[in-house]
Amino acid sequence: MGLRDFFARWRKEKSAPGPGEEKEDSRPEKSEDVSGEAAAGEDVSGGSAYDEAFMAEHFEGLGEVWAALLGQASLIREHLATIGRDGVCHEYCSVLFQSADLTASLLQYPDNSRDIRAGMLLATPSGEKTSLVSCFPVMEGLPNPLRIRKSHTWSNGLEGVVAAERVHDGPPVTFFAPFFFRDEPRFEPETEALVSLAALAFSCRKAGMQKFTVEEGPWYEEELQRFLAKNPGKSEADFSAPVVSMQGARILMPQRYACEWQYRCPVLEVARTEVLGQPVYKLHVVFVGVDEETLAGYLYVPERLLDGYIPQAGDDIEGTLWMTGMLCAEWGT
Repeated sequence: MGLRDFFARWRKEKSAPGPGEEKEDSRPEKSEDVSGEAAAGEDVSGGSAYDEAFMAEHFEGLGEVWAALLGQASLIREHLATIGRDGVCHEYCSVLFQSADLTASLLQYPDNSRDIRAGMLLATPSGEKTSLVSCFPVMEGLPNPLRIRKSHTWSNGLEGVVAAERVHDGPPVTFFAPFFFRDEPRFEPETEALVSLAALAFSCRKAGMQKFTVEEGPWYEEELQRFLAKNPGKSEADFSAPVVSMQGARILMPQRYACEWQYRCPVLEVARTEVLGQPVYKLHVVFVGVDEETLAGYLYVPERLLDGYIPQAGDDIEGTLWMTGMLCAEWGT
């Protein structure tokens, strides 16, 4: 069994929801609209599911995100007045686009948080009133040097998703870009950029200490031949198949929709924060990869999803997540 087959087997065995997870991870056919105008729907580009860059369909909705944070997607509406009144629009990081015809900006609340904030995306056409376009979490992440593969603009023209891969042929990733329209011209295919990655957990639990016996495939054959070469006169019947431990594994598997991933990874550091009155764990993790070919970031886990479990440094955790990425201001300056 090769590594791809091994990960495919792991994904299949872990695809069934754990206790209490089905309610949290279930996705309706269309996410609840939480923007000023309808933003939910299937891929409007006309393309189908997977290619080597995106690996998933596009779904233009954020209901699942707010359901993970608040319990119900509709509860974000109760916070819109506060975000609009007390949110701050920073000149550099919040003005997404400005022309003779349109100004788009992002209010962030609370302004004093360096972890996770609520972002309210506003658009003001020339000569018209400002309207609410969308609302989504803005999360501090960790920088990763990425090579951009492609980008996909949502139908509202201001939000979008980016597909990239770690520079030097590292692992691929798709992420929602909170500052997409401001940065969209910089998401040119094959360009390199320093991207801050952060994710919101849709589910999180302590992972079991699983082991798998590799009984076929290229790796099995390679180990068998090495054994026979070292042990003349013995046969395959004397060979003990290699055993793989999942302890410390760093695995990121694409889900049906872009930016959503199934993960398993160890926790490096743990901190606590909150947003909109919700306690959240901020976990420093390496999502996938080894040595220089890694994707690292912060995983934000709403306490309400943990069912009493308290993450600790050194724990292996698993679940599903929503990935975001922002261009680092330092890149190219």
